[in-house]
Amino acid sequence: MFAACLLSFATGFLSLSLEILWIRLFSFANYSLPQSFAFVLVFYLIGIVCGAGFGKRFCEGDYHLWKVSGIVLLLSSLFDLSSPWLYAFNAFMPLQLVCGAALILTSAAFKAMVFPIAHHLGTSSISTQIGRSLSRVYVSNILGATLGPMVTGFFFLSVFSVQQCFILCAAFTCLLSLYCFSALVKSYFLIESSIILFVLVTILMLYNPHQLITNIAQQEGSLRHVIENEYGIVTTYYGGQDGDIIFGGNVYDGRTNLDPVINSNHINRLLILPALKENLDHVLIIGMSIGTWLKIVTSFPTVKTIDVVEINPGYISAMQDYPRQASALSDPRVHLYIDDGRRWLKAHPENQYDLIIMNTTYYWRAYTSNLLAREFLQLVKTHLRPEGIFTYNTTNSPDALKTAADVFQHAYLYENFAVAADIDWRKKLQGLNAIKILSSLHLDGKPLFPPHSEKLISSFLNEPIITLSQLQTQYAALGRELEVITDQNLITEYKYGKGLTTANPMLD
Repeated sequence: MFAACLLSFATGFLSLSLEILWIRLFSFANYSLPQSFAFVLVFYLIGIVCGAGFGKRFCEGDYHLWKVSGIVLLLSSLFDLSSPWLYAFNAFMPLQLVCGAALILTSAAFKAMVFPIAHHLGTSSISTQIGRSLSRVYVSNILGATLGPMVTGFFFLSVFSVQQCFILCAAFTCLLSLYCFSALVKSYFLIESSIILFVLVTILMLYNPHQLITNIAQQEGSLRHVIENEYGIVTTYYGGQDGDIIFGGNVYDGRTNLDPVINSNHINRLLILPALKENLDHVLIIGMSIGTWLKIVTSFPTVKTIDVVEINPGYISAMQDYPRQASALSDPRVHLYIDDGRRWLKAHPENQYDLIIMNTTYYWRAYTSNLLAREFLQLVKTHLRPEGIFTYNTTNSPDALKTAADVFQHAYLYENFAVAADIDWRKKLQGLNAIKILSSLHLDGKPLFPPHSEKLISSFLNEPIITLSQLQTQYAALGRELEVITDQNLITEYKYGKGLTTANPMLD
């Protein structure tokens, strides 16, 4: 009974652990699209159904079930070791979805084949004990299936890379296979096999732990750094004089450029903000990324405090390669909080700001509605001081501006940034005072703009401002009305988002 319960627990633990890893890998390869989770879940469930059907056939036949379990788990171990690399090889191929579906289904099927066998082995033939023995096997599997995602998601992925986690799961599956074979072979063989397995796993774990992600990562030039943790995956690329390129979840997340003349990352969207409101004393930045925007905000002359909320501490590690960005964290005015932006705002209702900045990720990514929905904008508004300003990246979602205009009296587009307030800020961009304010900005003790940059500054200040009515007219010609984003409709992620069949949604 104990052996069958252990087998049931372990297969549940390993099966759901592998599901978490496949979600992480598949989502990364598919640009963090919201459909990724559903895709993996569907084919994992199909694999469980298929695997359980095969397992049932073994139970009905004249087989040595411990031997069958050992063989199946050994094959599963080898598959878990090789399948991520097979997927990585096909990640940029036209049939990557077919390949992913087949590998995910097969991975689930191997573990699921053992589950009915564990039931058969653990169920007592005594009629009065059938229910009790059956329930124990079930409970063992449920406990394993519950603990697997928790241990893998909150511990393994915080310590190891995705590649290393696949290796660990393969090793545990192989050990479970040896356990099943223990009834057939001598104990010294198991000890020797376990020692050899430990040595091989140690070698594999230490060898280039980020190679799997490197093979799937966006091809943006020479890859500089890969950072993996339980929150996600951050990759940085060499970018030359335009600044290194930062990706989060395999999606563009900014550059390290701090030069307004180069302006490769359109920092003009940030640089105009000091001209919009006098005495920007208290600033909140939601989403730090590599820290380029944070560093520039430290140049705003009147700023007294800068609160920064970043959900992924991996960016702090990435910043160590960029001393200028990293130095912003040493500024006594800066206070960094590792948390979800919405949760942090709810937990600090007393905090009030003159300016809130959010360089939002692409509107079609999973969970982006958390930052674009009307409910979130209403929450942000409660944290603005009188005549405070909220600005965020719509990433060209017209519905984001429609939502901003639904919450704020004055919401307009500056390039692809919504600048929202209850005052009309547009006139502040005109005149000599705005040029004077931008010309006075200093970063690390040096002028941010080179001498005689009035023409460049004027071009920033005179960028066309797009109103909601102009945007509505443009989209009405395309046959659709703009809609307000809410927590319930998730329109930017699904109705007007991108699909898994999109080759590269960032290029659309």
